Amino acid sequence: MSPVFAGLSVKSPIVAVLETDQGLIRCQLTYGRAPHAVTLFVGLATGRAAWREPRTGRVVTKPLYENLDFHRAITDVMIQSGCPVGDSSGNPGYRIEIETKPDDVDELRRPGAIVLARYTPPPNRPDPSPPPVGHVLGSQFAITLANMSHLAGQVSILGHCEDLDTVRRISRIAGNHQGQVRLRKITIANTDLNRVVPSQN
Repeated sequence: MSPVFAGLSVKSPIVAVLETDQGLIRCQLTYGRAPHAVTLFVGLATGRAAWREPRTGRVVTKPLYENLDFHRAITDVMIQSGCPVGDSSGNPGYRIEIETKPDDVDELRRPGAIVLARYTPPPNRPDPSPPPVGHVLGSQFAITLANMSHLAGQVSILGHCEDLDTVRRISRIAGNHQGQVRLRKITIANTDLNRVVPSQN
C-alpha cells in the first residue's frame, strides 16, 4: 500500500471535498479505476506526495492544492485547477502515465467526472518541458459539466463529483472572465467523513 494511504482504507470509497470561493464540491474517488492517479491526487492534496515548487525549485511535502486559481474554464462545459504556476504550465516536477478503462467513454458522458487533465501545448510559445507521450500533466485536474467522451484515452478518471451547481457557477464566472475563483483547499476523507486524512505541513 502506498504511504499516501496510511490510515485510509483504499477499498472504501474516498471523498475529496474541494473548498472554493463559490462553495464546496464533493467528489467520490475510485481507487480501483486509476490507482496511480488517485494516489497522486490524494498525496498532493494532503502533502504526503513530494513536489517541486516551480518558483523556488525546492522539493516540498506540503499540500499543493491550496489557494490556487481555477485557471481554465469553459462555461457550462468544464473547470480546471491544480496548476502551481497558475497559467496551465505548472506540474509537480513529474508526470504519470494515463490510466484507462474500457468504459471511459460512458463515464465521461456523465457530467461531474473529475479527471487528471490531459496535456495541451501552450498557445503561441514553446514548451521547454513537454511530458512524454501518453502522460498527463501531473497535478492539474478538471471537473466536467458536459459530455466529454471524446477525451476517452486521453485522461485518467479519478471519480465523479456532486455539487454541480457550484461547478457550473465557477465555469460561468471564470469562463466569461467575470472574475477569478480560488480553490482554497482539498480535504480527503472516507465517505462517512469521519476519518479525514490530515495534511502534513
